Amino acid sequence: MKSEKLKSGASGWLPSLKSIRALETVARHGSFQLAAEELGVSPAAVHQLVRGLEDVIGQDLVIRDGRNVAITQAAEAGLAELHVAFQNLSAGVRKIREYDGRHQLRISVDPSFAQAWLVGRLGRFQAHNPDIDILLDSTTRFVDVAHGHTDVALRYTNDVGDDLNAIKFFDDETIAVCSPSLIPDRKRPLDVARLAEFPLLHFDWTQSAKIQVSWQRWLRLVGGPALPRGSGVRFNDYHAVVQAAIAGQGMALVGRPLVTEALTAGILVEPFGRSYRNGYGYFAIRAPGDDDRDDSYAEKFVSWVVDESDRDKLKWPNP
Repeated sequence: MKSEKLKSGASGWLPSLKSIRALETVARHGSFQLAAEELGVSPAAVHQLVRGLEDVIGQDLVIRDGRNVAITQAAEAGLAELHVAFQNLSAGVRKIREYDGRHQLRISVDPSFAQAWLVGRLGRFQAHNPDIDILLDSTTRFVDVAHGHTDVALRYTNDVGDDLNAIKFFDDETIAVCSPSLIPDRKRPLDVARLAEFPLLHFDWTQSAKIQVSWQRWLRLVGGPALPRGSGVRFNDYHAVVQAAIAGQGMALVGRPLVTEALTAGILVEPFGRSYRNGYGYFAIRAPGDDDRDDSYAEKFVSWVVDESDRDKLKWPNP
């Protein structure tokens, strides 16, 4: 049976597309678990697909050693072509979806950034691009842009792979903010040592705990005095922290890019005039090759994001 299948390959026969995709995904991630997460199936299903492909082709393709995964030379020989083939498939599906004259632009964005910055501005984009329908995927998961799982991803990071088309539109800058009602009739900037006089709001960012800036760390970084660990309300929702600060419930540590409008409107103020940049920023990420399409809807959206961010930066204090 196997020899009959292989013989038919001379006339264009291909194995199951699912099994080929499983191999390409395992090779790209170097992991059955990560491949399963991308494909939306169980690791056992990915194992079965790859094993079935090996049986049909008659070659070992993946070397399994516990949790370690290595790709054989036989598999490596065709991976570059497989990678390009799946990119072309994604492009073909995208063109079919666009055939009705309208385009659904898929935007993957972190929920915090979506609520604090993006959602309130989307009307301006659509007013100038009425033929584009926006599908907003608000998720903390890093969606695979290169393989067509989204058209544009707006992400907070300090590292974007060289295989992606990315532009940084904001550098992050951590500042302390509060409602003006919390410091009535006080001349600003206040001495940062006076922070201990105010209730503090805390944000626990479970997705990026390693880059979390606590009040103690922020004071150390901006040259303030040590602050005893005290009580205060803790949040795991960024938008809730900002709203609590606006309501006058305490001081909050926030990213300047996400509160520009609140600062401009005067519903938040910057009491200490101190800030810290951690090297992270906000990136607009597209699949490679979009620059070659003059009518790229993704390119239009990214250009609009950059223009909006540039307008915000004009409102920032001079460094």
